[in-house]
Amino acid sequence: MNDGWSVSYIDSQQMNGDKLASIIADIPQNNPKLDGIVLIKNGKLIVDQYYNGYHADSLHKIWSITKLVSGTCIGIASDNNLLSIDDSIINYLEEFAPDNPSELSNITIKHLLTMTSGLDWVELGGPGSIGYQLPYSDNWVSFVLKQSKKHPAGELYNYSTGNSILLAPILKKSTGTTTEKFAQKHLFGPLEIRNFQWDTQNEFWTKTQSGELPGSVIPKSLNDKISALDFANTGSGLHMRLRDIAKIGQLYLNDGKWNDEQILSKRWIEESIHPQSNNNQYGYHWRLTTFNGEECYYTTGFGLQRLYVFPRLDMVLALSQQHYQTMAEGDLTTQILIKELITTVFK
Repeated sequence: MNDGWSVSYIDSQQMNGDKLASIIADIPQNNPKLDGIVLIKNGKLIVDQYYNGYHADSLHKIWSITKLVSGTCIGIASDNNLLSIDDSIINYLEEFAPDNPSELSNITIKHLLTMTSGLDWVELGGPGSIGYQLPYSDNWVSFVLKQSKKHPAGELYNYSTGNSILLAPILKKSTGTTTEKFAQKHLFGPLEIRNFQWDTQNEFWTKTQSGELPGSVIPKSLNDKISALDFANTGSGLHMRLRDIAKIGQLYLNDGKWNDEQILSKRWIEESIHPQSNNNQYGYHWRLTTFNGEECYYTTGFGLQRLYVFPRLDMVLALSQQHYQTMAEGDLTTQILIKELITTVFK
């Protein structure tokens, strides 16, 4: 498959091949809701395995990993002086703001990336929560902006898909093109990512499959003529191949380079993978943690889509899963798998 990855034998990349093969063989029994696993070691494709009818060319909805890709587009726009992350969001969103936009003037793009906008939000709190109500609104951007200010911007980390939704109109106004087209030209193209789907906000319900959102009810009608709904769903709308998701991780591991081309600045990479708020485990859409003593940054999507980067091990791991109704159980199973995989690396 000619998609930019070099394939290598496991044993030639400082890994225990027999042990790794055993772990991979046990996945259907230990984690039957895992659809695919891609492991990159030293820049080489080592594992490319799929289950449940998926294959290497299958597109899988990556849910909130979309936030990382959207933020990466912001980084590229910043590198090209099309915007500054210290800009007020009102510079780009005033037409969608409530009657008193001055209340939003001290929120910057950086606050959106670090989840510190201060806007009221409960991501997963049942039918009454703000996050649950978002896809039922006719205008997602205005819906987010009308939420009350609970904290001063930059003061408190609070995970919010609403913050990420605002990146689409910001990218549109700063770059003069859609998020999808900007990503295709400046990120996906250079990464040799040719097959992807980026849903718009008004496609949320038509592109959400049965069982993906337990307890939700598809609305009978939505006003699909509001222009804001044509923006890309920069919070959860991407469908990608697992091999291509791994390229995003490798890009960060390579300090923004792919095949010697500088796609994203090293400065942006360094900022992204370091704590940027009162939450010392969150950068720009990357979560910062350790596994078996190994420092790691990772991003996660609903159903336990995962992308992990282990800098010291020179390793990237991408997982696609369907733990939509078994998040807690699936997370435990996933952590066990990660720790087992780390033990296969000769240190």
